[in-house]
Amino acid sequence: MKKTILSLLILLMTVYLIAKQEKVYDFQDTEINSTITLKNYSGRVPARIEAGYINLMRGGWSKDTSNAAIFPDIINDKAETENYSFEMYITRGAEGAGFALISTQNIFDDSLSYYAESWERPNFKGSFGLGIDVYNPQSSHWFDEFGNFYGREEREISLHWDGKEVYKMMSPVEFRSDGMTEVLSKFDIRLKYVTAGALVNVAINDTTIIDSYFIPEMVQYPKQPVIGATTSHLTCNVIVSSFAYKTEGVKPSFSLIDTNQLLSDEIFHAGNRRPERYITFPKNTQKADKVILTIDLGGPEGGVADWDVTAAIYLIDSDSTKYELIRYITPYRRAFVWKTDITHFLPLFTGEKKIIGRVDTWDEVTEDPAEQRGWKVTATLDYYKGKAEYKPYEVHNLWSGSFEYGDPENPMKDMLQDFVIKVPKAAKKGVLRVTVTGHGMSPNTDNAGEFRPSDRTIIINEDSYENTLWKTDCYLNPCRPQDGTWKFDRTGWAPGDLVHPWVIDLTEYVQKNKEISFTYIPDDYVNEGKGEHWAPHHFIEAQVIFYK
Repeated sequence: MKKTILSLLILLMTVYLIAKQEKVYDFQDTEINSTITLKNYSGRVPARIEAGYINLMRGGWSKDTSNAAIFPDIINDKAETENYSFEMYITRGAEGAGFALISTQNIFDDSLSYYAESWERPNFKGSFGLGIDVYNPQSSHWFDEFGNFYGREEREISLHWDGKEVYKMMSPVEFRSDGMTEVLSKFDIRLKYVTAGALVNVAINDTTIIDSYFIPEMVQYPKQPVIGATTSHLTCNVIVSSFAYKTEGVKPSFSLIDTNQLLSDEIFHAGNRRPERYITFPKNTQKADKVILTIDLGGPEGGVADWDVTAAIYLIDSDSTKYELIRYITPYRRAFVWKTDITHFLPLFTGEKKIIGRVDTWDEVTEDPAEQRGWKVTATLDYYKGKAEYKPYEVHNLWSGSFEYGDPENPMKDMLQDFVIKVPKAAKKGVLRVTVTGHGMSPNTDNAGEFRPSDRTIIINEDSYENTLWKTDCYLNPCRPQDGTWKFDRTGWAPGDLVHPWVIDLTEYVQKNKEISFTYIPDDYVNEGKGEHWAPHHFIEAQVIFYK
């Protein structure tokens, strides 16, 4: 027995030591610099190392150029966390730059394997990437491929996994130089591998801009760091002055224990907008620590529908309570695939339940299936066994339904009742999830509810939480470009995107109270055009989740 324990400890220590790696590059050491591979994929001016930095792009000399610096180190697939840091000087102008951890398992042709079509979109199979985009010009056209309709700052950061962009944001921190002075910005990326995915943190100049963003099903893999830059007929300067990495801990083990489908190639059209079916969940779902939902949205034989419409998947529990598992908005004339974590609904995934699919499409039914337009949806749940600090075990519905917004004769606040929820004895943590989208438009007052910001307050045990229902990053949605007005700001949603809830942590209340009260207060908007077409509505679904 003692020998077995000793052997296990030795094994764990060995794995820990193997997982630990660390290196710092400052580009002053000629011998170390010689190990860095500089690639010139296009253009006449290659990258070069000089005076303690890597000169990836040299302004007006570097038109239609793609350059990259490939570091010799192979980061193994043993660590729990990986920290990467580099300092970059980048000016306004052309395309941008990118950082990629390219999977060594997917390298076949060394001459082209690290080539990105554009480095601000570092899309590599089986690999993670960070995009640094400095070119997104303002456009006054409602329908073109350029999304920056409002002329917002062109300093965008994106996350990429397995050949696709998964998230993009406009950085609140300025990282571009004005070109007059060589101001360096420091980029820090932290990856933490967890059950069924990875948490990503990004900081610029020591300010966190992306905090624990979860990328579903992003797994550990052996990788090689690469920093690249791209220009077109427009140019910019890109200089890298340092690069460092450090890995720690031992990656957690997890496994896929089961899977089942909520919807399978379901065709939605005007004659099938709310299909219902009963499913029996696998017997071992409650052993799972993470549940990932994949929605594969495509079109039937006649093609995808034209318009952005509200869509959702509901579960009807044995007591007839309806839970909205996910809400999403279809794109304009485009297929897409989403993956998202819905572990919070795990307690519902037992026995036989009714599932309702919803897509509010108006495509007419055709006699010939080859001409049928609409949406085809497959929704799959994958259950992973691993490690979780907390596990959900009770779900309580609060506000649920479609409520007319701004009716002076029947104010929405009067339709939203107060709730008091008892805290289970075993509860250690809790969250409130409030999913709201606004719909309807002119001729109602202020073009509500699709295009009017809406302030709201939630009171929890006499504490007030305030939020504005308004989404200003629709133009950065990875499902872009589209054919319609996908780029406009909207009331809590974007065409071609999942609807993201307002989440409030209830842990403090769970630990200190036996009951928690909830009050929802919308703003005092009044629709003076009541009775006209397109009455504004807010679709509200809210749940309290308790964890143990």
